[in-house]
Amino acid sequence: MRFGLFTDPDTTRFCYLRLRRLKEAMKSPQIVDGVMRELSVPGAEATLSPRQKLAAIDLQIDRLRADETSVWFGAAPGEVLAAAIFNLRKLHDDAAGKLFSDVAHEDDLGPGIRMWLNVMGFAEYKDAPAGLPKVDVLAYQAGRLMTKPRILGIELHNDLSELEPTLARMNVVAPYTNVMYLACTPAFGAEYLLASGNAPGARRWDPSALRRRLTALGFGLFVVEGDAVSESLAPRERQLDLETVMKLIDAGKAGGPTGG
Repeated sequence: MRFGLFTDPDTTRFCYLRLRRLKEAMKSPQIVDGVMRELSVPGAEATLSPRQKLAAIDLQIDRLRADETSVWFGAAPGEVLAAAIFNLRKLHDDAAGKLFSDVAHEDDLGPGIRMWLNVMGFAEYKDAPAGLPKVDVLAYQAGRLMTKPRILGIELHNDLSELEPTLARMNVVAPYTNVMYLACTPAFGAEYLLASGNAPGARRWDPSALRRRLTALGFGLFVVEGDAVSESLAPRERQLDLETVMKLIDAGKAGGPTGG
């Protein structure tokens, strides 16, 4: 597999899967065999050595990337490989799903997000101030020497069929915050990309489809892998009236924030 000699394995993602995890996945004979079937690699049923299997996968990915009729035309090799692995997530004891940090419910994203908030000096509202629209996580950061008072909203999301209603709610909350984020797992990000790639009229794989959708709305993106949270997309910063922000922060302090 060719990913570039100096490519950072922890910050580089393909189909939302970290490169380090992608490389580890390809050490699994079951996943390698699954990828061969998923990509219709010639000789998939033949008896090949592990090295020969990887070489055959490499060659098939090159064919797909060079085929102008393929959705993979021009795509990065890692995108093709990671998407093929994601399609195997229900096989082999869900090993592929675990690679993408899949969760059963959006609430499972909460602990990682709240740990991130605490590390970054945010305090979560126990109850949202009166008059504010509902959002999964609403937090504030009091002004310090090098920071201004800020209000931050986060929607925890894990259901592709409910994405549009979630984005609509975020639009309602956004005017009351400095920044808004959607938080999801790599599995959700990969599912969105696959749905976009399989949509009627889609001609090419678009690794930026989800980020572009959020950018148009001014929202950021957190990718949650257990306790690890990384910012995949920075949000558009909104300037709020300082007096309004301070009233919201005071309301949070009076209500007893859950962290910070």
